[in-house]
Amino acid sequence: MVRASRICRHPNRPQCLNASAIRVSSVVCWVVLVSLTGCQSWMSKSKEKDNQFLQDSKRFKEMLKDPERPRLVGEVAAALGLSSKSYDAFGLATDLPGTGGIVKPGTQRDLILADMRLRNVESPEAVLDALWSALVKLKVYANPCDQKGDIMDVAVEVSTECLATDLTGGFVLDSRLREMVNINGTMRTSDDKAYASGDIVILPSNATRNQESTPLKGILIGGGRLIEEQRLGLQIDPEFRHVIVTKAIEKAINLRFFFQDSNKQRLVAEGKNDSYIVIETVPKYKYDPSHFMSVILATGFGESDEERQERVNGCKKLLANRDTARRAAVELESIGDSAAQEVLISGLESSDIEIRFHSAYSLAYLNRKEAIPTLMELARYEPAMRPLCLIGLSMNEDSMAREALEELLQEREPELRFGAFWAIRHRNPTDLAVSGEMIGQDFQFVQIPSAIPLMAVSLQTKKEIVLFGNSIGVELRSPLSPTPALKITPVMGDQLKMTKRKTSGEVFNTIVASDVVSILRGMANIQASYNDVVHTLNSLSNAKALATPLALNPRPSAGREYVRKSPLNASSDVESKLNIVSIDNSSVKKLVSTSFGWITPTSWWKKPQPSTVKKSLPKEPPAESSLELSDEERALLNN
Repeated sequence: MVRASRICRHPNRPQCLNASAIRVSSVVCWVVLVSLTGCQSWMSKSKEKDNQFLQDSKRFKEMLKDPERPRLVGEVAAALGLSSKSYDAFGLATDLPGTGGIVKPGTQRDLILADMRLRNVESPEAVLDALWSALVKLKVYANPCDQKGDIMDVAVEVSTECLATDLTGGFVLDSRLREMVNINGTMRTSDDKAYASGDIVILPSNATRNQESTPLKGILIGGGRLIEEQRLGLQIDPEFRHVIVTKAIEKAINLRFFFQDSNKQRLVAEGKNDSYIVIETVPKYKYDPSHFMSVILATGFGESDEERQERVNGCKKLLANRDTARRAAVELESIGDSAAQEVLISGLESSDIEIRFHSAYSLAYLNRKEAIPTLMELARYEPAMRPLCLIGLSMNEDSMAREALEELLQEREPELRFGAFWAIRHRNPTDLAVSGEMIGQDFQFVQIPSAIPLMAVSLQTKKEIVLFGNSIGVELRSPLSPTPALKITPVMGDQLKMTKRKTSGEVFNTIVASDVVSILRGMANIQASYNDVVHTLNSLSNAKALATPLALNPRPSAGREYVRKSPLNASSDVESKLNIVSIDNSSVKKLVSTSFGWITPTSWWKKPQPSTVKKSLPKEPPAESSLELSDEERALLNN
């Protein structure tokens, strides 16, 4: 035994090699055995997964054939992306006439100094604490359907950590806005979402909508630019999550909604996985995303022609009752065929204002000229419905809609006239009726022929003065200082001297005729800002020096409530309603409302309201993944 043991341990003996080979063979056999067992387990799991997928596919295929199945997107999915988002930044306002101030030590000071150093600002601490600069907080609201590159207004406010006393005359340097969250005292930020810069406009007290006017707050009109679009989407309910359902919804939506973009057809829906569908915004729906998603939720999927006609007949009954008229109108709009349109046209004959409105509004998106008289009438006499009526006229492609808007330009109501002006521009930005001239490089002047004089000052999106009628005279009897750096003095009876002092010490003078158009053109000669223009016109109006009414930003306001003036004029038989195929109850409760908000870029002074069409949803959509099927899954589906 000793000898054998010694021989086996000798490295150069053949017997040792044989023994080692035996050990290696044993190990290899053990590894192979384990591998085969694991492979069988993996193959078993894969087969089990395929069987489950096959069973689910069969179940959902049968479900799509079931007459009692859910027929509408809103019965199996909920809307995502209908809430506004706010982006913030700390920026630096410069060119202040000695009204700036130092910034206290703290997080805000550290953040702005770090940004200034990245931009290679010389002596950043001295610049930050100079009397001609101030630390400001910036905020923009990105609304649903906003696209990359869209222009936005930016709210400006002196930081609580800065001792500045007045932002009048200030200019905000380039700033990058992000989503900001304070977590346990540490500021966390996202990637850049928007850029902002521009002259600060301090709103006059009669333009702040019940908020106190203060020189510590202002707005950059059209000073923001979005660099990330706001995406809409659909979240499939857990019990319906399957590629078959997702594909059926995607197909139904794309058959109904598509549009041309740069001579290329674009589809609206794109499934990302078995529970999430991205929805591309159709351009004409941009200014009312809640309505757009209502129509998407009311779209039928996987239904036959007979089933679709059944829905049309059911919606005809719902349209006759104003409590369900909106629900019926969006469903008919989503169907969109001639039968559905005829039902909506019949709704225009109702004696109920709400039924007429919902019918006309949906018909406007279908480019039917029958909607135009109703939208005009309601725009004139129902302020709560006015914003949406103007939107309906702006995107209806029939030529009669353009004629209706031009007629509304001659109305006496300022917001109706200015709203019609806005609608014509958004209908066609190159329309000659709303084209004007640039005064210097800062603002635009538009003059519209009219027998009823009015001067409107834009304080949203675009720096613009709109004069309805001929140039009006100015009767100024004593010197006027609309802003600390601007002075207007009457000279030689019918002329005015305008003086602007820059922060650099330069002084610009010009003498103009005593009329509004001459004053506006003179503003360019003295390098006045849009803030100077706004406060000059407002001061002249307050001094009774203008011979025409002045309206500051007379756009129809959002969030108005329509007060019903008459009892219901249709049957409210609950049982008959339940027998009609429509959106599920949870969606209907959100869709049926008497609120007529204008879903346009939110005014800086008004906090955006939450969407009226959504379920209880996750804050963020699930991670996107390809919806493409594997060869095995495709084979299972085809069998």
